[in-house]
Amino acid sequence: MKRDMIARGVEKKGMSVQEADRHYQTGENKRLASHFIEALKAYQDALALYPGEAYKQRILCLHKIGDCLRMQGDFAAAKESFQGALSLVEQEGDEVEIADTLVRLGLSARGLGALQEAEQYLERARGIYGEWEDPEGESYALWALGGLWRVAGELHRAKAFFEEALSLAEGMGDFMGTGYALCGLGGVSRMMGHYRDSLSYYTRANTVLQEIDDVFGTAYSFCGIANAHRMSNEFERALSYFDRATTLYEGIGDRISYAYTRWGEGTTFKMLGKEEEAALTFQAAEAIFQATGDQRGKIYTLLGKAELALLQRKRAEAAAIVKEAANIAEGHPFQLEQCHCHLLQLLVRREEGEQITLEEVRKEYRRLGSDFPQGEVILPLNLP
Repeated sequence: MKRDMIARGVEKKGMSVQEADRHYQTGENKRLASHFIEALKAYQDALALYPGEAYKQRILCLHKIGDCLRMQGDFAAAKESFQGALSLVEQEGDEVEIADTLVRLGLSARGLGALQEAEQYLERARGIYGEWEDPEGESYALWALGGLWRVAGELHRAKAFFEEALSLAEGMGDFMGTGYALCGLGGVSRMMGHYRDSLSYYTRANTVLQEIDDVFGTAYSFCGIANAHRMSNEFERALSYFDRATTLYEGIGDRISYAYTRWGEGTTFKMLGKEEEAALTFQAAEAIFQATGDQRGKIYTLLGKAELALLQRKRAEAAAIVKEAANIAEGHPFQLEQCHCHLLQLLVRREEGEQITLEEVRKEYRRLGSDFPQGEVILPLNLP
C-alpha cells in the first residue's frame, strides 16, 4: 500500500512537470512572438506547477515572468520576480546565471529611476561575464549600462558603452545584440543633437531587427526613426513612423515604450500647431507613465502640457506645471530632464516679459554632451 502511494505520488509529480513544461513552451512561443501578456500567464501557470526542487525550471520561469512584466512597464513586480530568481540562483551557485539575473535586476531598477542601485547590479554582472569570458553576456551588460547612463544624462559615457556593446555583438554575429546596440546609439545621438546620425543608427537597427523578426525591436526602431525625423522638422514623415510603431506596440501589449511613442507623437502635433491633438496624446501618455510609475516619462508629458499652456498664454498654469516637473527631475538623477525644466522655466519668465539669457542652461546641456538647443529658442519647443 505504501509503495503504491509513493508510486502514485511520483507519477503525479511527473505529470505536473510535463504540464508545467507545456505551459512554459507556450510562454516561449508567445514571448518570441512579442505577445507578452499571454506569455506572462503561461509562465505563471508553469511556475505554479513546477515542484520546489526543480530549481532550473523555476529560475527560468521567474526570469521570463520578470521579462514580460518589465516589457509591460511593471518594473516593481519585475524586480520582485528577479529577486526571487536571484535567491534560487545563488543557492545553485551558477555565476553566469547570477550575472543574467543581475542584469535583469539592473534594468528593472533603472526603470524605477533607482540608477545607483541599477549601476551596482550591472557592473557586478559585467565583472562576472568578463571573468567567465562570456562576450554575449558582456555585450548585454554594456548595452544596459549604456541605457542607464543615457537616462542619467551622461551622454558621452552612454555612447561609449553602446559602441562597445555594438562592437562585441557584431564580432559574435549576434544580430539581436547588434540591433539593440544600434537603437541605443540612435537614442543617445538624438539627445546629443546629432539627428542625422540618430536616423542612420535607427534605420540600420530596423533592418537588422526586421530580418530576425523581432517585433518589439522593430517597433522600438520605428519610434526612433520617427523621433529622428521629428527633430529634423520632417513632421508628417515622423507621424507615419509613429503610426507604424503604435500598431506593433498595441499588438504586443507593451505599455512603457508605447507611452514614449505617444509623447513623441504629441510633441509632433504640438510642432504642427495641432494643440488639441497634442493635449489628448500627452494625456494618454501621462496616464501610462502614472500607472507604471515612470517618473522620467511623466516629466516629459508635464513639460508638453506646460508648453501648451504657455502657447495659450496661461502663464501661471504653465509655471505651476513646469515646477512640478522640475521637482520630479531634481528628486532623481535625470540631468538632461533637469535641463529641459530649466529651459522651460526661462521661457515662462520670458513670456512674462522678463529679460533672460539662455547661456547658463546652454552650458548645462553642453556639459552633458548635448548640442541642444541650437540657434534661437522659440515656441513651440522640439525637445529631443
